[in-house]
Amino acid sequence: MTFGAYLTGSFGQSQNLYKARNEAKRGRGSQETVIEQAREDTKRVIALQRDAGLDFIVDPMFHFFYLFQPFSEKVDGVRVGPQENWFNNNVFYWRPQVQGPLNQQTGFTERYIHLDELPTDGTGMAILPSPYTLLMLSDVRGYSDRKEAVANLAEVIHSEAKHLVSRGVGRIQYDEPVIVVRQSLGSLTEEDLTLLTKGMEVCGRIDGATTSLHTYFGNAGPIIPALLSLPVDCIGIDGTETSLADILKHDYSTKELTLGLLDARNTSLENPAEIANHLRTVAERTHPRKLWLTTNTGTEYRGFTHGVNKLDLLHQVRQILHE
Repeated sequence: MTFGAYLTGSFGQSQNLYKARNEAKRGRGSQETVIEQAREDTKRVIALQRDAGLDFIVDPMFHFFYLFQPFSEKVDGVRVGPQENWFNNNVFYWRPQVQGPLNQQTGFTERYIHLDELPTDGTGMAILPSPYTLLMLSDVRGYSDRKEAVANLAEVIHSEAKHLVSRGVGRIQYDEPVIVVRQSLGSLTEEDLTLLTKGMEVCGRIDGATTSLHTYFGNAGPIIPALLSLPVDCIGIDGTETSLADILKHDYSTKELTLGLLDARNTSLENPAEIANHLRTVAERTHPRKLWLTTNTGTEYRGFTHGVNKLDLLHQVRQILHE
C-alpha cells in the first residue's frame, strides 16, 4: 500500500503579503511589491512542502482570491458577476457570467500560479474547478440545457488541464464542493449526479497525468458509490464532514483515495498518531490503490502560521506511516 500526503487549496497568506496588499490598496505601495512578496512566499511554501516530503507539490495560490478567478477574468465569453458568500465561510467569490458556447482556450490559470517554481518530475499538482461546481455557481446563457452547458465548460477545463500537463504538471485536481453540499442539505437530485458525471466524462482523464475529484464542505457518505463510478484516478473525501464509518463501507480498489482528515478551517491540531491509525484502518479494510492524507480544504481561512502547522502535521503522519 502506498501512503502519502499533500496540501490542497489556497495557503493562508503571510503578514508580509497582507501588509503589501493593504499598502498597495491605499496608494502607499506598489503592485510590483505585492508580486515580489507573493513570489517570495510561494518559494517558501514550496520549500516547506519539499522539506516535509510531501508527495505532490502545489502552488499556494497567493494570486487567487477565489477558485473561479482565472476562468472569469481571462476566458473569452465570461465576465465577473456579483459577489456571493463562498458557502458558510467568511469569504466571498464573484459569480461567473457565461455567455456560451465557449471556445476552447488555454493559459488562463498559469497567469495566477508560479509554474516555473513547481517540479516537472510528475509531482507538481494544479487545481481547477470541477465543471459541475462551475456550472452550479455561475449564470450561464446560450445553451439549450444544463447538459450542454456542463459539457462545454468541461471542454474548456479539459483544454486547460492538458495545457498545464504540457507545462510539466503531473496531477490535476478538480475541486468539487457543490455536489456534497447539496447532498448534505437534502437537495441533491439525479440530475445533479448526471451533470457531474457528464462533466467528468469530458475532463476526468488526462494523458500523462493523474486526476482527482476533491469534494469538501459536505458529507460524501451517501454518494460515495457515484463518486467511485467517475472516470478519475482518485476521489477526495472531506473526512471532517464524512464519517469514518461511511468511508469504511466501500471498496476503493479501482481508485486512489484522498482523505481530508485535517480540518483546515479549525486552528486546533489533530493527533498525528490517531490520524495515522485511521489511515491504516482505511487501507486494511477498503483497499485503495493509493491512500493520501490532506487537509479537507485550503488553509487560506486561518492564515499562514496555521497553514504551516497543518503542513507539519501532514509531515508527522507521513513519517509515522513510513516507519
